[in-house]
Amino acid sequence: MEQNSLYDRPDLYDLMAPRDAILERFYIEKARECGDRVLDLACGSGRLTIPLAQAGLEVVGADLSSAMLERARKHAKAYAVEPGFIQLDMRDFDLEGRTFDTIIVAVNSILHLHSLEDFRGFFESVGRHLSPQGRLVFDAFLPNVAMLNSDPNKRELIGTVVHEGLGTITVEETARYDPLTQVRHVDWYWSSKKEKDFWRVALPMRSIFPQEMPLLVASGGLHLIERFGDFDRSPLAAGSMRQICVCGL
Repeated sequence: MEQNSLYDRPDLYDLMAPRDAILERFYIEKARECGDRVLDLACGSGRLTIPLAQAGLEVVGADLSSAMLERARKHAKAYAVEPGFIQLDMRDFDLEGRTFDTIIVAVNSILHLHSLEDFRGFFESVGRHLSPQGRLVFDAFLPNVAMLNSDPNKRELIGTVVHEGLGTITVEETARYDPLTQVRHVDWYWSSKKEKDFWRVALPMRSIFPQEMPLLVASGGLHLIERFGDFDRSPLAAGSMRQICVCGL
């Protein structure tokens, strides 16, 4: 059984991350409120970068994975848009004085940051690249006790997808939560009809609790301006599944 990063296989990643019209509309509208220049961090295969470009925004997609960026460029060409793409580590980056009106980190990608140093470096880097009235906008799962207390030995089915070459694939996960680091260690197991567990990927994701979020944002010199509980801009509440944050200088 092969174990690798999910981001080494964009063809599989895309199957688990389809386009979401509600998410796209939210980020496009927020970007338009601030200006035309957008930096889409952890852009992956262009899931959001391409819709932003289609909306007429001047967008740059950035990611750590060269495989995902290559896939994003192919997708952009297929959709006849020309966003910029650049490889970088969002924990520490310098685009030589370039600034943006909106910096986006979508679909829980901020949870790849684990330590206080990771968050401080990220927020400081974002601050260097925001225009004076610019905004950082990101979304993250809202932790809940049931999710964090899941049985680490129990596999849960999280999806069935169809791959062009491999056919029907089932994806299962196990999860173990470390309360000291607040990292939820998830493993995804991919099985085809021909081979069970042909691929395994680890997805360690940080949990950020609501009262902790403003402190992490402030650690890098930014401040939390507003927060929503969903992409319809409903208020953050106890029953919310995510916290969507808008931050500024």
